Amino acid sequence: MRPIVKICGITRAEDVKMCVRHGADIVGFVVDYPRPVPWNLRAADAKGLISAVPSPAGTCIVTGGPPGKVLRLALELQPDYIQLHGGESLADTARLADALRPRGVKIIKTVFPDTSKEAAIAFCAAGVYALLLDPRAPENAATGGTADLDAYVQLRRAVRIPVILAGGIHHGNVAEIVRLTKAPAVDLMTGVERCPGMKDEAKVVAFFHALRGISLFYESG
Repeated sequence: MRPIVKICGITRAEDVKMCVRHGADIVGFVVDYPRPVPWNLRAADAKGLISAVPSPAGTCIVTGGPPGKVLRLALELQPDYIQLHGGESLADTARLADALRPRGVKIIKTVFPDTSKEAAIAFCAAGVYALLLDPRAPENAATGGTADLDAYVQLRRAVRIPVILAGGIHHGNVAEIVRLTKAPAVDLMTGVERCPGMKDEAKVVAFFHALRGISLFYESG
């Protein structure tokens, strides 16, 4: 057993296949994001990449904005997960969760270190499948960030749904991060890139090699 791994910001078909081949459980595509980021794809381009994802890996689109737009993307692209990363309100999140649940699309709601415990609990009650703690807020989504481990541990204690940890995770720090947080799922993007939107196979291989030790930790701990 090891943490679930979501590799996000994929823009090329060859990277889809490479990441899944080495062990990615979920592959993510940034689609029609409301702010300029180097990983952004048009819906038509994302649709082709999603269709190329080999089983059993899951698919996720990362987006934000009005619920009508998000719903249209979900219906067009039919991912397994929608990650909301645009500062969506509780009401909009609940509306999307209700609309997409019958279609089998799960909502991952991004929250940030300054998100209150009460707000996180309310998102859980709104029907989201998981939370993702990210140090990058919508206004600085194009820049890097470092995972806030203390905030993550406190968030996991406060809610009863999966919490994914993101922020500067790579092969050199993932073992220590998981040891400290016992995170059941991690999200990475820049930590396995050569440049924005281009994944580096050597870094992906090194990351999954580092997970071997984590598997032993999980089994014994």
